[in-house]
Amino acid sequence: MNKLETITQLLVNELTDFDKNVQQLSDQMERAESLRVKFDVAPIKGLILQLEELSKREKERSEHYLDRLKRNLKQAKIYPKWAVVTFMVFYGISLSTGFYAYMLKSDMENEKNEAFLQGERNGIMHLEQFLKETPGATKLYDEWRIHKSKK
Repeated sequence: MNKLETITQLLVNELTDFDKNVQQLSDQMERAESLRVKFDVAPIKGLILQLEELSKREKERSEHYLDRLKRNLKQAKIYPKWAVVTFMVFYGISLSTGFYAYMLKSDMENEKNEAFLQGERNGIMHLEQFLKETPGATKLYDEWRIHKSKK
């Protein structure tokens, strides 16, 4: 029985040691859980403030730009008034000039046709007068005309 008592005593000692270790671990866990870690954020606070200030400025700048862009778009027109007026004036002048040139050309054509007819009449009258005044010329003219028509 001596061995049994020794084994029992060893087991009891081991269990007691195990209980102590568990208790120590539990105490250490409670202390670790209650422990709070504090970070020193003082150097970072300055950077955060600078970043916030920069973001505010950028936001204001972008809002100002958008407002100015909206104003410009409201005031924007496809073509400025002076360009439209100038275009219309030049277009009107071009049409007027074109019409005037057309009228001149058509009048010139009419005058040209009238001058041609007048010249033809004058030529015929001159020829008739020549043939009346020169009796042998009619015979020569008829021979010449027949000879020309054969060729």
